[in-house]
Amino acid sequence: MCLSLAVAARKHLAELTLLRRVRDRIDRECDRPLDVETLARSVGLPVTQFVHRFQEAFGLSPHDYRRAAETVRNREARAARAKAA
Repeated sequence: MCLSLAVAARKHLAELTLLRRVRDRIDRECDRPLDVETLARSVGLPVTQFVHRFQEAFGLSPHDYRRAAETVRNREARAARAKAA
């Protein structure tokens, strides 16, 4: 593997790690407003580039990911309530 390809691969892996941390933060802070600017700043990317990279990594924009996660949480909560009743 050429040196520049190895460097690019390491950079990409580091970026994916940061994006996973952001995804986990979105999950943890589900009751707080989603501040895309703060999330982008936390990984050192401009907002548009952050949204694009997040979507490339997870298939959804940060807003769409949060909505999908909220839908799953709501569905699981309804199922738990129905099972308890």
